[in-house]
Amino acid sequence: MRRRAAVAVIAVALVLVFSAATDRSTRRSPRVCAAATWTTVASVDAAVATRIYRNELAGSEVSADLAHVQATRGLAAAAAAGNRAAALRSVQALVFHPHWHIVRLRVLDRRGRLLADVGGPFVIAPVRGVLRSGGRTVGSFLMSVQDDVGEAKLVQRFIGNASGFYVAGRLVAEWGASFPASEPSASSLILAGRRYLLARQTFAAFPSGALDELQLIAPPPAALSRSTCASVEAGAYGAVAVRFARLATSLARAYYGYAATVTLYTGALVFVRSGTQQLASSGGPGPTSLPRSGAVSYRGRTWLDYSFAPEEAARIYVLAPAS
Repeated sequence: MRRRAAVAVIAVALVLVFSAATDRSTRRSPRVCAAATWTTVASVDAAVATRIYRNELAGSEVSADLAHVQATRGLAAAAAAGNRAAALRSVQALVFHPHWHIVRLRVLDRRGRLLADVGGPFVIAPVRGVLRSGGRTVGSFLMSVQDDVGEAKLVQRFIGNASGFYVAGRLVAEWGASFPASEPSASSLILAGRRYLLARQTFAAFPSGALDELQLIAPPPAALSRSTCASVEAGAYGAVAVRFARLATSLARAYYGYAATVTLYTGALVFVRSGTQQLASSGGPGPTSLPRSGAVSYRGRTWLDYSFAPEEAARIYVLAPAS
């Protein structure tokens, strides 16, 4: 009896040890992303599309074009006088100017009466401004530097996804695929026999109201479902960085501009290094050493590291903020 009891105690002890080891192993090994892989990629692509849109609201081109409109004396004078003909001439000259990009400009006098409205019918990201003359406000304007088709082109160019734009449920612009005439309400869409996940976002339309942008997110490779969600997320940000590297005509001569552009549209920090030498950065000196992938602690937070080598002499590290 004593022998059986001792064996039983040993067996229980072994089970407890095995269970504890299994628990520790589970805690140390994050679960694979599995069914969440597709939605993880979609969330990153949606975040990048949002940053593309925000740049159309407050980017350097927007600031320059606002200054052009506000510096046009003839326009301010026309607004002060309520002269529609003169306002129309000034607005046409601004919209069709060869050296800057304004896709639509709408001008009102001080009382809010419409004086001129020139540009495309389906425009995104309206920006407001005021017209002044002699130190007083004489009118206002609404301006945009991007139309819906242009925005869709940027989404495909920077992210690689086709997208469609809907206003009040009606298709007004598309690029990269033929979208349904009426906005689909489901979370996925089948086109040409292939199912896509829809990343749906709502942005401001011109002159008012809203429009929906729908990105087609293709099914990720099956092997990716065996990765952790953090790894999938890092890879999705890295894929955008790779696209920007391929768009560069001479990457080696434009590392700083490249790093700044990737950060602008992804929010990730970029470090270009050759061995231990840092060639460019959008995030300061960076960590002393960087692994080729995995989690990195920097500036008091955790980042997801993705790296690739577009050229023999350099490796690019993309540190995306962990969600």
